[in-house]
Amino acid sequence: MAYSETLIVNLALARIGAKRISDLAAGTSLEAIQGRTHYEHTRDALLRSHLWRFATARAELSEDTDTPDFQWGHQFILPADFLRVGTLYNTTASYAVEGQRLLTDDSAVDLVYIRKVANPTEFDPLFVEVLVLKLAMAMVMPLAQDKVLRREIQDELAGVMSKARVVNLQEINTVGRDDRNTWLDARV
Repeated sequence: MAYSETLIVNLALARIGAKRISDLAAGTSLEAIQGRTHYEHTRDALLRSHLWRFATARAELSEDTDTPDFQWGHQFILPADFLRVGTLYNTTASYAVEGQRLLTDDSAVDLVYIRKVANPTEFDPLFVEVLVLKLAMAMVMPLAQDKVLRREIQDELAGVMSKARVVNLQEINTVGRDDRNTWLDARV
């Protein structure tokens, strides 16, 4: 299915029994305004909340010409679409993210990260399912004012989120690669 922002918001509106919209960007109804208010923030927070495989990217970071004042030996410029660190590849060094910089004692950084995915056609269907429920949670009180429905959506969201995360984590297996089985690999 080809997802769009309008379709995703309409799925959330349908979940709470609200009126559908024809265009998220141009709509003037309360439903469209609520959709615009919550969509981007909810999408980005959900992307950042988990290591979604469809949102994973890789980058060799460029070192910043400035060095940190103390504690770290190097700082690197994070990609413009960066949302969350996945792993630093080929390193065991500690690091910290401060603003749009990654600080570490390593002199080179190969980063696996979660990127901001704005195009809904790139979304995983299970991610969309979770996003729809998160949007419904955000819009249920302003549009439906139904606390019972809010609790039902919250309960459904817990199950769907769990299922989506399990399926997502089944799509990686790094054990045996380069004869590594690190703590981070076990965590995933």
